[in-house]
Amino acid sequence: MVAQGPKKFSSDSVLLQPVETIKGVGPRMAHHLNAKGLVTVEHLLFNLPLGYLDQRGTRQISKLRPGDYVSFVATLLGAREVRYRRRKIYQVTLSDSTGVVTAKWFRYGRWLVQRFERLKGSVRVSGTLRVFGGKLEIHHPEIEAVEDVHEGGSGDIVPRYSSIPGVGPKAYRRIMKEVVSSFIPQVEETLPTAVRDYFNLVDLQAALRQVHFPSELPELESSLQLSPGLRRLIFEELFFLELLIIRSREMLARETGQAMGLDRDFLRRVGKLLPFSLTNAQKRVMREISADLGKKRPMNRLVQGDVGCGKTVVALLTAFIVIANEFQAAVMAPTEILAHQHYVNLKPYAEPLGVPLVLLTSKLKSREKQISTEAIAKGEARLVIGTHALIQKHVTFQQLGLVIIDEQHRFGVLQRMALRQKGGSPHVLVMTATPIPRTLAMTVYGDLDVSVIDELPPGRTPVQTRIIHAKQRYKAYELLRQEFNQGHQAYIIYPLVEESEKSDLRDVTSMTQHLGKEVFPDIPLAMLHGRMAAEEKQEIMAAFANKQLQLLVATTVIEVGIDVPDATVMVVEHPERFGLSQLHQLRGRVGRSTHASHCLLIYEGGGLETRQRLAIMEQSNDGFRIAEEDLRLRGPGDLIGLQQAGFMDLKLANLVRDAETLATARRAALTLLEKDPELSKPSHAVIRAKLQRQSQQIADLLKTS
Repeated sequence: MVAQGPKKFSSDSVLLQPVETIKGVGPRMAHHLNAKGLVTVEHLLFNLPLGYLDQRGTRQISKLRPGDYVSFVATLLGAREVRYRRRKIYQVTLSDSTGVVTAKWFRYGRWLVQRFERLKGSVRVSGTLRVFGGKLEIHHPEIEAVEDVHEGGSGDIVPRYSSIPGVGPKAYRRIMKEVVSSFIPQVEETLPTAVRDYFNLVDLQAALRQVHFPSELPELESSLQLSPGLRRLIFEELFFLELLIIRSREMLARETGQAMGLDRDFLRRVGKLLPFSLTNAQKRVMREISADLGKKRPMNRLVQGDVGCGKTVVALLTAFIVIANEFQAAVMAPTEILAHQHYVNLKPYAEPLGVPLVLLTSKLKSREKQISTEAIAKGEARLVIGTHALIQKHVTFQQLGLVIIDEQHRFGVLQRMALRQKGGSPHVLVMTATPIPRTLAMTVYGDLDVSVIDELPPGRTPVQTRIIHAKQRYKAYELLRQEFNQGHQAYIIYPLVEESEKSDLRDVTSMTQHLGKEVFPDIPLAMLHGRMAAEEKQEIMAAFANKQLQLLVATTVIEVGIDVPDATVMVVEHPERFGLSQLHQLRGRVGRSTHASHCLLIYEGGGLETRQRLAIMEQSNDGFRIAEEDLRLRGPGDLIGLQQAGFMDLKLANLVRDAETLATARRAALTLLEKDPELSKPSHAVIRAKLQRQSQQIADLLKTS
């Protein structure tokens, strides 16, 4: 029997080949990869490393920094099962001549015990180093016998990818070695030669090889010291992002919309219902919105502002302008809780003005959904409040004139496009309480005009933030007791719903029982998390808003929009698990009245860097500054709404570090489209094909939204 060589594919189809065509990937492995969204060769090639481990030498334990992902060689001193918080964990003691590290597994099987029974002598350990109780720990690390270190890419500069359930790090590296050797030679170049030459960029094949298996340790912090391969891929990522954004804006500019007149008598009636005057910033933004609505081109505006700046009032006034013109307005919120709160808060304004409003969420009873859906279709409902349920296929509007999307970073461009398709070319207003630096917002939200509400309503008291070590948790409980005695309310936030075998983090379920029985037995409290039924969540929030409850023990389900003026304390356990912007959102749930308010961050481990990062929360209540720091430290992530959008999941670009590259890529994209608006030249065929593929992905996602 003649041995078969690697399968050959035409260069234009190589990236679209399923992962099953890769040598060493069988049905089971393919299933695990597919579950992670890795379906084709292209997905694997562009599933870029999170970082790299330099295994070319031996690092001493004493030189390792807590909080870093580290790799070191140590001697096995012992391995055993121990009891911890009503369960067993597996604990391994590792040492070199300079220090000791304890490895722990909170979830393991017999295979792990048997493996350590076989392992002797020295091992290489890789994972995130932590400090607990003053001692170094590493949880669920990757372990290799020293004699195996040179297999599967170890003993060198090793790429570190995001974890894939069912596929170990070593096995995944072997797959990537096969992909790089067999498929990269067939990958077509995507950037025009003129662009590569002008910006001094290496070709795509060389860039992919360098990024997956570099010969030198890449520099990831400074844009000036990036490897040629990383620099090329970052440029390409941003170049295609900008092409999509620019073309999207041009398409929107060609649309015609309905100009809306201002019914000043109606707006005066609305103004009389408001219990406060608008701030100067709110007035400025309303002027910008009114000017947009008066044009025959659909408004496409982003309103961003800090927590509590009054975006909801701006949305309400915008909706009433459109409703006065005999059109419908739809408000889409990211959660059932927030949608219900909008409905309750807007009802007192809508009903006196004779504006019919309905609520539509996926958790409503069938009959309630049917009534709401029919009212929307017939045009009887003029103001519609809802969640993702609004973009379901069976929901139709008679005359949709305005789409308001709350918390833009939660939805992304995809859901915005889906809701716009519900009615001709409606005006679109998107809002976010996650401030984004203006220059960044202008580039990332390139298809949106940007307004900023940079002024808080009078009477708001700045929240005092303190970082407390877990050993001093009693101080937080003392403050909570003082506030409860004054009739005030509080939140305590935990990262998990239930106790997890994968970690020793505190959770909502067990801590609610502990707090209710042992800490605050006389205080009415309840727990709230995303797995609860919608009715139950709404009942609990209503009880909290009505002061029947004083303490809410919750996950980040309360992160956005919840408005309870008498809540004066926000306690966050394990704050190191959250981004700074997310912590700022949580903090924004208190300080919503003239009462002095507090935010307490209770941390256990993570080392000096974690403490320094959290210190930013102590130093500033400025959401823009905090967002800048979050972007610098963590990258954009979901902050910019692109991950859910189907546009592009930014895998390499950091929009702070690479701000200059972003501007350069935008100029290159503009120049290209000026010379060839339809990308019809033969030399641009690959670019056109890639953009069409991304556009098709968006269309497919819209069909299934």
